[in-house]
Amino acid sequence: MAKAIQNKEELIETVKYIATETSKLAEKIIGKTFPITSLTVFSHSQPEYEVLIKILESLGKSSNYNNGPRVELNDPILVGENKITHLRIRKPDLERPQVGCNDFVTDYQVFKEKYLSKFPKNLSLIKRPEYEMIEFHEKNFDVLAYIVSTLI
Repeated sequence: MAKAIQNKEELIETVKYIATETSKLAEKIIGKTFPITSLTVFSHSQPEYEVLIKILESLGKSSNYNNGPRVELNDPILVGENKITHLRIRKPDLERPQVGCNDFVTDYQVFKEKYLSKFPKNLSLIKRPEYEMIEFHEKNFDVLAYIVSTLI
């Protein structure tokens, strides 16, 4: 998935792609996956970002802002067993060439203790002043996934 998203249908397809690929990513790294309710699509240019923001505004009510606007969707997006209720559009960032990411829903402390030290090549601890998170990453995947210590 490398082309700019132009409309609502392409955005929904991208959301489905990210949820599917991040689940495959977790399965590959630790052998299991987790529920997804919040997902972020990365924009790759200012024009694409502006198009995506307009589409996003029509899909739900504003929830918060963190590297781009986030909405609570009027109509959740179903992807397999996952029910995506929150969608964010990330501002263009040269450090984020991936298609997007999501937050997995699971007990952060239990996950950290069980998996972080076992998979140092594919799981990274990221500390922020207000919270910390564990990032799933693999060079053959164009998505990222996170488990966050608090819901943001």
